[in-house]
Amino acid sequence: MITDDERLKLINDGAFLPNWIHNDKPFKSDTAILVTSWMGHLKWLKYTYESYKRTGKFVIVGFDTHLKSDNVLESTSHIPPPDILVIPDMFIFKHATWEADKKNGWLWSIIYCASIISSFDNFKYVLTINSDCCIDKPEGVDKLVEMIGDYDMIPQSVEFDGEVKSDIKLIHTCSNFYKIETFKKIVEYFKETLKTNIPDSYSPETLLLEAYQKLKFKVKEVQSPVFPDFIIDFPGCIDHYASYGEDSTWKQVLGFRNLCAENDTGGIERQPPLEAKYFDLRKDGQYMSGYERETLYQYYKTGDYRYVWALWDQDEDSWYDRRVYPIEHYGDQPVYIEHPDEEQNKKETQK
Repeated sequence: MITDDERLKLINDGAFLPNWIHNDKPFKSDTAILVTSWMGHLKWLKYTYESYKRTGKFVIVGFDTHLKSDNVLESTSHIPPPDILVIPDMFIFKHATWEADKKNGWLWSIIYCASIISSFDNFKYVLTINSDCCIDKPEGVDKLVEMIGDYDMIPQSVEFDGEVKSDIKLIHTCSNFYKIETFKKIVEYFKETLKTNIPDSYSPETLLLEAYQKLKFKVKEVQSPVFPDFIIDFPGCIDHYASYGEDSTWKQVLGFRNLCAENDTGGIERQPPLEAKYFDLRKDGQYMSGYERETLYQYYKTGDYRYVWALWDQDEDSWYDRRVYPIEHYGDQPVYIEHPDEEQNKKETQK
């Protein structure tokens, strides 16, 4: 068995790592990264899973396929391909659940993964994160360890009831950092609650807030993302999804981005698309939604900006405002607008 210093030197030197070097991986970190994932995130997983892997921490994924016995043959659009499955250190499929899929799925993924994490005494901290979010500063996880101090958790975003910082109104579950003992107690609260089976219920945020109120754990104050000034309907309000890539503690420390929120918001508000590198574009954009394959994927493939205009018309948040036009509606000839990522975008579609 090699020492931690020897392992780090091999990594830093870019030396070849024999396969057996990973045999004891669960014992070699004080932090587990627990990733909550579902089929709606498939287009992001290649980039986001790799971003977690670069931290060097133990990465465990809880995946919710939404597959039921009557549609199991549709699995190719519900389950990541093999090259994605092997990126994390461990992959867990929860049991099938019905009603409120994303809520139930998230809670059960947390519970199952927590049972594995709790089996190892060396894990002192847990970072939870939804798999449509990336970490572009992998070294930031160690920074969170330094920051947590005497606190029990650090939230990605937290909302207070008025000006009193101790009166917490909401702790969002998009991403949080916990000390292991606090995390275990929260998961136990989730488990006890879920024993009472109430369909279409149990919001993760509601249960986390209830756990906080019951357990009284200490929450470190952070800079939460706040809606930009031009969002006049929510002046000064917390944007828990970081829809505009706003500044926050999570962004400063982890290089955090909520790719799904930025992508959806940008389409609705007619902003330039994200770089193609964030998407898994294999098989002609198989993991994108249908209208994205017809618009956004075609833009990445050709550089023709008419497809971006088509995306904007189809990406409205209300069916009443959505418009589907033939591409010639936006001009008879392709429209090329110089963009620094254009050539790289095309390369991504060829992988």
